[in-house]
Amino acid sequence: MSENKNAVIQRMEKLGVKYLLLQFTGADGNLKGVEMSKRSFSQTERVGVDGSSIGFLRTKQSDMIIVPDPSTVTIIPWQENTACVFCDLRSTDTNERISDDPRGILAEVNRSLIQEFQANYFARPEMEFYILTSKDLKPVDSATYMGLPSRDRGYFLRKLIVETLDEINLPLKTFHSEVGKSQHEIEFQSLPAVKAADGFQMFKQIAKMVAINNKEDWIITFMPKPFIDDAGSGMHIHQIVKSDNEDFFLGNSNELSEFALHFIAGQLRYASEIAAVTNPIINSYRRLIPGIEAPVYKTWGIANRTALIRVPSYEAGRLEYRAADAATNIYYTLALLLAAGLDGVRNKLDPPEEATFDADSLSVSELEKKGVHLLPRTLEDALIEFKQSKFVTKVLGSALQEEYYEARLNEWKEFTREYSFAKKEITPWEMERYIDC
Repeated sequence: MSENKNAVIQRMEKLGVKYLLLQFTGADGNLKGVEMSKRSFSQTERVGVDGSSIGFLRTKQSDMIIVPDPSTVTIIPWQENTACVFCDLRSTDTNERISDDPRGILAEVNRSLIQEFQANYFARPEMEFYILTSKDLKPVDSATYMGLPSRDRGYFLRKLIVETLDEINLPLKTFHSEVGKSQHEIEFQSLPAVKAADGFQMFKQIAKMVAINNKEDWIITFMPKPFIDDAGSGMHIHQIVKSDNEDFFLGNSNELSEFALHFIAGQLRYASEIAAVTNPIINSYRRLIPGIEAPVYKTWGIANRTALIRVPSYEAGRLEYRAADAATNIYYTLALLLAAGLDGVRNKLDPPEEATFDADSLSVSELEKKGVHLLPRTLEDALIEFKQSKFVTKVLGSALQEEYYEARLNEWKEFTREYSFAKKEITPWEMERYIDC
């Protein structure tokens, strides 16, 4: 770690900080970390963690080390004299990346794209969230889509989040109130895949900490569906594949290229198999229901907001995957989306006809006649697809696939011992478990 360590220390000295938070992502997608002083870090050859306690490896082989990526060192805006750095997870025996490492899996899939096409995968998440009172978990105002102060009381907290993100140089595009009461959206600019995933993790942490440190007694939640009769919070992922001189999704006259069509076909083919990752919790499937412009139909279309994959009409060369939510492990999700698209390209898969219709306005029989199928309706359904998927095995590995399946299945079993998912309600179990999503 000596070369990386020296580069990190140089960066800390430039920032003028004395403490370092070494952070990494657990298998469940949550950010973890261990803090050290600069002196202690400079005198330490290896930093070890217990992988079995954060969803990696089995107890008998659970020790691992975390190795910082010097390019990710930045200040922690809410904590004086402290910087943070993203780390890769490595084996204590071989010093190689462990097979389950989320950053490593995404980097490996992207590396295959670079080697085969000399191109890079870029992602741009749209982050949707609610601002709620911490005591009774109610919306703080009645503002809806693109409302303005004074109706939008969350305006100033949202702006403070944006200003804090600017301090760590995370590039943003737009930010505004959303459809739900006191719901908001902040959209990234496109970043290379691993940087986009790191940015996603920093975004969630910063948004929550800004709310905690605000004078109002408010919290922020990325829970997919906190209110049964109001809009859900998704995470639409805008995707681009490009090299220095070529946009791979653009064909002639700004139309979709053959590469893009094959890429769409691959993502549609595996959408159900990866749903347990893109939408990993029970509450995810409260949002993914027909009739409310939710992306539940495995279709694609230009400017079609009922389609799973939307091609924006106002910005060519971009594919928007609309199903995912912020409960996901973002590294696994981007890795699976990219791998699915590349599978479509390599096997020259053809997508179905473009959906030019409003799927929400059609009956089940009409959809079946058009060959339109839905994503899994519950986490249990998604897990069945996930477990049987040879594609998932290829990308994540059989050990991680099995451990992930067991963890999420236990979650489903715990829920259904007390509640029925078929009942139209957000249960106390969900609120307690997912409000800090």
